[in-house]
Amino acid sequence: MKVTVTEFVTLDGVYQGPGSPDEDTSGGFARGGWLVPHMDGTFVRRASGWLDLADGLLLGRRTYEAFARDWPRITDPDDPFAERMNALPKYVVSNTLAEGSWGPGGGC
Repeated sequence: MKVTVTEFVTLDGVYQGPGSPDEDTSGGFARGGWLVPHMDGTFVRRASGWLDLADGLLLGRRTYEAFARDWPRITDPDDPFAERMNALPKYVVSNTLAEGSWGPGGGC
């Protein structure tokens, strides 16, 4: 088995809430959405290609819960990520999440 990490992080170490201002405001974080203004067609194609190489998603509980809340609502057939994100098995590293609701699941 091969594990590959893809993480969106700023040069100063911020990885919280890259998608939208209200994605993750825990701890008073008010800079959400920092990644989206920098996304262009080249980045989207490259990130979509990375996702196409995945056989599953290995997630922490908080990321899983945020993704499980948001990704199933994205139903645009032209979205380069939604179908793959929703179809891949999910493996969640957690001792507090007993079962997941975002299928298909691989296990908790």
